Amino acid sequence: MRKLWLACLLVAGAPHARAVADDGNPEVLHDAARIELGVGETVQRDVGYAMGLLCDDFAAIRAELRTAPSESNLFEVTGVKPGDTVCRVGTAPSRPSYVFRIHVVPARH
Repeated sequence: MRKLWLACLLVAGAPHARAVADDGNPEVLHDAARIELGVGETVQRDVGYAMGLLCDDFAAIRAELRTAPSESNLFEVTGVKPGDTVCRVGTAPSRPSYVFRIHVVPARH
C-alpha cells in the first residue's frame, strides 16, 4: 500500500518537474520552443487552453498568460534585460503544457 501511495504521489507531481535534456543538462531542452527577442520587444504565442505559468527567472522578462478573443490563451513575453530563462505554460493537470526557452538580447535598432 505504501508503494502505491508513493507511485501516485510521483505521478501527480510529474507536471511540475523541471524539464531536463537527455544528457542531464537542464539548459538544453530538446522539446522546448525557442523564443528570441530584444529588450523592449513583446511576442505572443497561442497556447490553447493551457492554464498556469511558471518561469525559472523573471529578471530578464515580463510574462503574462492572457485570454484571447478566440477563447484560447496567449502567452505574452516582453524582454526586460539581456538574459535567458525557461517558462512552462500550462501547470494545471489534464490541460496542455508548453515549455519555452527564452533568450533576450540587447535592444534591436
